[in-house]
Order: sequence, then structure tokens, then C-alpha cells
Amino acid sequence: MKRVHSIAPVGLPLAMMAALFVWQSAVKASHTPRPQTGAASDKPAIFVSDFELDVLPANRERSASTATPPGAAKPADEARKQAAHLVEQMRTDVVLAFQNAGYSAVRLHSGDARPDHGVLIRGLFAEVDKENHWRRAVIRTASDSGKMQVLVSVVNLSKPDQALYEIANVPGNGNKPGAVITLSPYVPLAKFDFDKDAPEEAFQKTAARIVKDLIALLNANPGAVSP
Repeated sequence: MKRVHSIAPVGLPLAMMAALFVWQSAVKASHTPRPQTGAASDKPAIFVSDFELDVLPANRERSASTATPPGAAKPADEARKQAAHLVEQMRTDVVLAFQNAGYSAVRLHSGDARPDHGVLIRGLFAEVDKENHWRRAVIRTASDSGKMQVLVSVVNLSKPDQALYEIANVPGNGNKPGAVITLSPYVPLAKFDFDKDAPEEAFQKTAARIVKDLIALLNANPGAVSP
């Protein structure tokens, strides 16, 4: 795999320092219920969204007029289950890691109203192709293997939302599984190497690093975020 130069593989504190320095020290009161896990009130609420991960449809390489062969749906279903498992494992371990560190942390479901206080942990699984393009990572089978990256962003919820990426304007590209993407230069991201068949320990270690880096940053800038 070629070295990727479109995003610097820096740690979370350095990547987010510029963004956090402009955060307001006072955040307006939220109308969204705050998560209650018994965390200390001086710590910001943590919300964790599901990281994006694509699945290759069973009929991706077949024409619309060609019938799906018997048994093709089952591998596709298994691939979707595997992708859902990876997404759930990442989200669960990040939430638990923050809770174990004494933070109030909950999952932010798709379709939930965006809170206007606290911190949002969001991200996506991505791959780099032979042309050195970033692509949304794709799970093709239940036993899919290979390298991918987890791109993580920490969002100050008192600020307007910004997209992590855009669909790249290249021939043949579109909003489809494995699409070529252009990462936003305005959203600080941290990159963690990952395997598609990574064991549970890898998720736990990544979650611990996310928590450790954010805590270090908040300790260095105690007034950056209001609970």
C-alpha cells in the first residue's frame, strides 16, 4: 500500500488543538436530555455515533436484467451482519471506554436530534486504493480481510456541524459503496490502522487511545468545553 499524504497521521491532541482553542468556554443550555451515567458534572457529555462502513451488494457486478442466482442473498446478508458487527463493536467499546473513565457517554442514534452541548465522537472506516485515493471501506463477505483505517473526529456540539468528507468528483464515481472521497481540510481527524477481521482487542485498544487523547487535551485546556 502506498503512503497516504492526504491526511497527517497525527495524534488526536495535536490534530484537534487548533479547533479546540476556538471553542467557547460557555455552551448554551441544551434541550436534548443529557446522558445520565453518574459521571462527574464537570466533565462534558460524550455522544458516540455509528462509524460509517459500506457493504457491497450481492448484485453489484450484475446487470439489472440478470436474476440473482440461488444462494447469492445469503452471503450478502452475512456481509451486512459482519459490517454491522464491526460498527457496533467500535461504538460500544468507545462508549464503554469513556464511561470507565468517568464520563457520561451514550450512543447517538441515526435520526436523533443533534445535541447542542458536549462532545460528539464520529468517524468512518476508510481504505486507500492503488491510485492513493481515499475510499469508504467496503465489507464484501463475512470473512473479508485486509487493511483499512478508522478515521475519527471529535466534534464540539456547540459549533455548526461540518461534513467529514465529500464524494470526489472523478469519472465513474458516485455515492455508492466504496466511493472515492475527499476528506475535509477543515475537520481534524485522527487515523488508526485496522484490519477488517480485527479481533475485539483491537477495538478496545483504539477506544482507549481515543479516550486517552481527548482527556489529555481537556486536561491541557480545562475551559475548552463546558459540560
